[in-house]
Amino acid sequence: MFGSGHPQPPHRKEVAMQIVQQQRKTFATTELTVDLPDGSFGPAPAQAPPLRFSVAYTLGDYLGMVGEHVRFLLRDAAPEVRRRRVRVPLALGTAACALAFGATLAGMPAWAALSLLGLGVLAFASLPAMAGLWVALMITPLFFLTRRRAPVNEFTIDHATIARRSRRGTFLRGWDQVTAVRSYRRGYLLVFARGALPIPFRCLDSVQLERLRALALARPAAV
Repeated sequence: MFGSGHPQPPHRKEVAMQIVQQQRKTFATTELTVDLPDGSFGPAPAQAPPLRFSVAYTLGDYLGMVGEHVRFLLRDAAPEVRRRRVRVPLALGTAACALAFGATLAGMPAWAALSLLGLGVLAFASLPAMAGLWVALMITPLFFLTRRRAPVNEFTIDHATIARRSRRGTFLRGWDQVTAVRSYRRGYLLVFARGALPIPFRCLDSVQLERLRALALARPAAV
């Protein structure tokens, strides 16, 4: 899946300039939608030249799009699943904290009471309302590790494939592998059966944004 070429890494100043230039681009498409509406654009012509642009991701891109996607998934669950995600942690957390208090009164070893208290804290931390905290805790170190290995990503997208090239190699997928295209405040999220690919709005001009949207609408059904 990965290419064998290893281009020279760009200088930090070049990466910073890339981000500044991308942040100057603004877009009116900030409304959160579940899926792109059908029928807004006709099929993208197959003979059109590939869409090319570069992306220097920021921590805000990652936290914003992943956070919104997690909240969407939580809201999109069936009502009984949403209720269970609240009731079970509340019940476990309350019971564990009560047992910890009882263990302390009964003179049990301190490690037992602390273990029960820790279990209660973990249960409360698994509530949906705490999703943003978990996203920040997990995504932040992952972002800096990824950013160090691939500071700039070069995209080439046409009617059939989506390619992202960086120092780490080449990520290549077909549009028929895209299961959904989510539009969030900071950009599009191309969702695959395993994983997702964020594309910030700030990295495209208005023409490129319309072309990407047309390609997404004309994509074949996922297999």
